[in-house]
Amino acid sequence: MFTHAIAVGRSTDPAILGGKGAGLAQLMELGLPVPPAFVIGTPAGRAYLADGALPEGLMDEVEDELRGLQSRTGRAFGDVADPLLVSVRSGAPVSMPGMMDTVLNVGLTEAGAHGLAARTGDPRFAWTSFERLLDGFARTVRGIAAGRVADALLDVAPHADPAAAARARCTALQQLITARGAAFPDARGQLREAIEAVFRSWMSPRAIAYRDDRGIDDAPGTAVTVQTMVFGNRDERSASGVAFTRDPATGAPEVYGDVLFRAQGEDVLNGEFDAQPLSVLADRLPLAHSELLTALSVLEEHSRDMCDVEFTIEAGRLYVLQTRIGQRSGRAAVRLAVDLFDEGIITAEEALARVDDEQLAAAGAARFVSEPDPADVLAHGLPTCPGAVSGAAAFDNDQAQRLAAKGFSVILLRPTTSPTDVPGMIASVGMVTGRGGRTSHAAVVARGLNRPAVCGVGELSIAADGRSAKLMGKQIVAGELVSVDGDLGVVSRGRRITAPGQLADPVLARYLSWREDYALTGSGI
Repeated sequence: MFTHAIAVGRSTDPAILGGKGAGLAQLMELGLPVPPAFVIGTPAGRAYLADGALPEGLMDEVEDELRGLQSRTGRAFGDVADPLLVSVRSGAPVSMPGMMDTVLNVGLTEAGAHGLAARTGDPRFAWTSFERLLDGFARTVRGIAAGRVADALLDVAPHADPAAAARARCTALQQLITARGAAFPDARGQLREAIEAVFRSWMSPRAIAYRDDRGIDDAPGTAVTVQTMVFGNRDERSASGVAFTRDPATGAPEVYGDVLFRAQGEDVLNGEFDAQPLSVLADRLPLAHSELLTALSVLEEHSRDMCDVEFTIEAGRLYVLQTRIGQRSGRAAVRLAVDLFDEGIITAEEALARVDDEQLAAAGAARFVSEPDPADVLAHGLPTCPGAVSGAAAFDNDQAQRLAAKGFSVILLRPTTSPTDVPGMIASVGMVTGRGGRTSHAAVVARGLNRPAVCGVGELSIAADGRSAKLMGKQIVAGELVSVDGDLGVVSRGRRITAPGQLADPVLARYLSWREDYALTGSGI
């Protein structure tokens, strides 16, 4: 049996369910609001990669699980009038943030979009949801290059009505999909192809590069999570966001996160839009904000660690979509270990084990000794991963890897990042993005890699030949020395003088004394 319903009392093994599936099972056990879901386990993923085809009988099991979702939601998959829609997400047993693929709104068809518009009375919602599916299907499932997708939309006539504009883009995307292969399929065809695409993404170049850099084994493969859609783009009382129970950049004991109103979850993560801090949610939807804070508290108490949570609010109602132990910078890892011990949440041995050698080295990374000359400042942005680095400017993967291969330290500057930028991020010592918030793809990956980063600095455009860029109207040429201050959120020209970070960090000094005492006596705290 390859499929597993997410329900109280069922399996919670991440080796089978993947991290996302295990997280959903945990949320369900804790009584938090979770959209109904099921998981296709990692054995099916390994079989698909070995044989190039889905295991025999798998889609029959999927059909059985769909009947369960239909029973719990009162909607039918593939229906025209009131369709059940699902997301199809990857779920590796170990955290690989943003490395693999997701397809949203699976099960929607053109006829279903008409039906959804009629049922909700909101054509804009219906057609933008269908557009999101078609765009994701073209890129992720059929592998059509992002540039070709963008080109297909260039000739769409502008419309004053947002719903009419989205419907026109849907027509163009369907034509592109058909022209590049088979026609856009029905609901069950979409689901099958999306499952295959997510399994394939385990062996994508970006996922392989990330695993190689992090020392993660290729063998486990990925699970696939199929979850009932809830819609952060439903209306003005709807939103999507990401929250951490503590600050993942510094470890400070405060809830940290971003929210984007009338948007779906990928809009927050991909950095294409500038999200707002969670304090805005408290003002606009105070009940949902209060429920979110309660959920975060429950999860941290249960996990005894900082948690990362994705959530959606549909028409004022909160849903928690996933949870995991949050990626954190080296500096945050040290503070979290110290604070959680001081709070009586973890033991001395656990505190010492919570910080690995790479995180410890990153926690003691250099800081700049002084403020930059105002004339050298290129931009200010969000300090999303601490540390101070200087390096040669690069604007894409190839430049970053070539410069790194020649022995240069590299700073990667991008308008925003996506999983395709991972090789360049790995080759770099620091990162800058024009768009994106504190929980964007760039911010999360930077913390996982312990790369100082500044996100959301403003307008950052790269010349067509890739040899230069403009950052807030100021030109930078490829290879030019720039500096990134991930503590203050400053990007400047030239190389700046640094000093050892631990001299300014009493928490790190305290942790280092624990390690030294433990090495000498076997008792560190």
